[in-house]
Amino acid sequence: MSITLGYWNIRAMGEVSRYLLRYSGVAWTDRRIELTKEGYGSWFAEKFHLGLDLPNLPYLLDGEVKITQSVAINRYLARKFGLYPGEEDLVKCEMVEQEAHDLRIAFQALIADNEHFEEKKPAYFEKLEVKLDMLDRFIGEGPFVLGEKLTYVDFMMFEYVSQISKLTPERVEKRKNIGKLLENIRQLPQLQEYFSSEEYKNLVPINPAFTAFPG
Repeated sequence: MSITLGYWNIRAMGEVSRYLLRYSGVAWTDRRIELTKEGYGSWFAEKFHLGLDLPNLPYLLDGEVKITQSVAINRYLARKFGLYPGEEDLVKCEMVEQEAHDLRIAFQALIADNEHFEEKKPAYFEKLEVKLDMLDRFIGEGPFVLGEKLTYVDFMMFEYVSQISKLTPERVEKRKNIGKLLENIRQLPQLQEYFSSEEYKNLVPINPAFTAFPG
C-alpha cells in the first residue's frame, strides 16, 4: 500500500513533506484539496472518516500509521527514509527544525493580515534580518545543516526560506551559508527530475489566494 499525503493545493505547510517523499523515490499519492467551496466540502466530508486521531491537514497515511501535524509527519518520513539525525546531532537538528518552523509561522502571520500587511512589513523585515543572520552563522558552511549528512531539516530550511524569498529575495540572497544550503538541495540527484518537470515550473501558490501575498 502506497503512502498518501493529504493537504490543500498550496505549498504552505505541506510542501516539505512532498519534498521528502519526492526525494525518497517511493510510490505515493499526492492528495491535493482545492481551496474552493467544493474542496472544503470534500475535506469536511472525509475529515472524520480517515481514522485520524487528530483530524487535520496535512495528514499522512502509511498503512496502519496515520499522522497529522506537519512537523510530526516530517519527522516520521525522516526516520523512514534515513534522513533523521543520530543522537549526537539531534539537538542541533531540533533547534533548526523549530527555527525553520518559526520562519513559516511568522511569514504566515504577516500574509494573513490583509488589512495591515504593508504596515506590518517593516517590523517583520527587521526581525527577519536578525533571524536569518543567526541561522546563517549557526548553519555554517555546510553543505547541509549537519555538514555532509542530509536530514529533513535541510528540506524545511529549503522550503520555508524559499517561500520567504518570493517576498524579499534580496534579504535571502545576501546570506551566504543559507544560499549554499538552498543550492545544494536544488542539486540533489534525486530531485533533478522534479526540478525539470512541468509541475515545478508551474508551482502552485505558497499561500491561499485570499491572503495578502499568495506567492
